[in-house]
Amino acid sequence: MRPGTFVLLVAVTVGLVIWLTTIAPDDNSRPLRVLVASSLSEVASDLIDAWTETLSSEQTVSVELIAGGSNHLVAQLRDGAPADAFLTADPDLFDDLAAAGVALGRQETGLAHNHLVVAQPAHGPTRSPIDLRDPSLVLVACAPEVPCGGTTVARFGDLPVDSFEASARAVVTRLALDEADLGVAYATDVSSHPGLVPAWPQEPICPCVSYAAVALSTAGTPFVAFLADDRAQSILTIHGFPVEPPQ
Repeated sequence: MRPGTFVLLVAVTVGLVIWLTTIAPDDNSRPLRVLVASSLSEVASDLIDAWTETLSSEQTVSVELIAGGSNHLVAQLRDGAPADAFLTADPDLFDDLAAAGVALGRQETGLAHNHLVVAQPAHGPTRSPIDLRDPSLVLVACAPEVPCGGTTVARFGDLPVDSFEASARAVVTRLALDEADLGVAYATDVSSHPGLVPAWPQEPICPCVSYAAVALSTAGTPFVAFLADDRAQSILTIHGFPVEPPQ
């Protein structure tokens, strides 16, 4: 993070609000508001840092990152919530926004991809693929209406799910709290959590989730344009988001 920058993390209903503010005491303008799918919350912070490093020393910028389920964020936008950029795990939602009259930038930017992993607490017993359909085990997965849930159905079909969650992050939380035996979540969420492991060896495979970004205002256009830069693509790859989908 650039010198003179501080971060405040606040929990809210839809997910997280992360303030990244370059100190500018006399600047009372509204911060740049970026809505991101919850699975992108950490990498989005690094992307913002890298983007602000490209700005001149005279420029000051305040950025508010709001993380949540893509569908929940779209609902906020439909209701008129102000935002300057939207990073989603479901690019088809851009059509929904356009149909609802939300102004979108001229160019959508593809970001990266993610695949699903069946995970378990690291201290759990050895599992095998057959356990995914064992009704005696507690299985959590994303709700079908959110991107990770729709991808779960496309990948595994009908599963004996005990609890449908609003996001892959919520699935990870249930597993980390030992409230479930197995959970279907994004590979990046599982690999970044020390208390979770894949339930058995699993090769990256699609159906996958594809992330994309779109500017919602002229103020958000420079940041969205930066996301197509090699520096941004490198940050995504380092965080485990491949630019190309698994074969």
